[in-house]
Amino acid sequence: MDRRVFILRSGGTLAAVSASSIVNAVITPPKSQTDLNFSSVKNFSDSDWVTIATVQDHLFPSETSAPGAVEINALTYLHDYLSNPVTDPNDVTFILSGTHLLQTFSKQNSANSGADFSNLSLEERELILRKFEKEAAGKRWLINILNYLFEALLTDPVYGGNPDGIGWQWLEHRAGDPHPPANKRYWLL
Repeated sequence: MDRRVFILRSGGTLAAVSASSIVNAVITPPKSQTDLNFSSVKNFSDSDWVTIATVQDHLFPSETSAPGAVEINALTYLHDYLSNPVTDPNDVTFILSGTHLLQTFSKQNSANSGADFSNLSLEERELILRKFEKEAAGKRWLINILNYLFEALLTDPVYGGNPDGIGWQWLEHRAGDPHPPANKRYWLL
């Protein structure tokens, strides 16, 4: 099954899961993400953001005929969500602690002992993530990261993901009208 069919078929499951709640080399933020004020999210380091971006890209890589995490601005979307004043602080803590847990897990379990997750080969990342998902906390964290990826893919561009409706175009989805203007985003109401 191709990725597009999987996403289309998973819509109901993703909605239920959501209700309850990168590259093959070292990551450098895409040009569209270099303006992020990474320090605006309390206690996140640049290394934390690089780890998250690497995981996002590994879970949702770019393809010739499909956008990936970079194209849908997944990191920007997550950053904007976590730095939003109405975001539950527990969500921020959960993402940060899961990121630290993965960084520690990777250093302890990679063939190249002590290596950062973002510096591992594609194959090593896959092995680490497969082991990490077997841990209860790792599985919950990865499910959350996937949920945020799908939100970035499907959100209205005014919220930072899905620039120019790239995800909608790829899924052949026609979004509802009207689209929210920037001054009517949910946290401003």
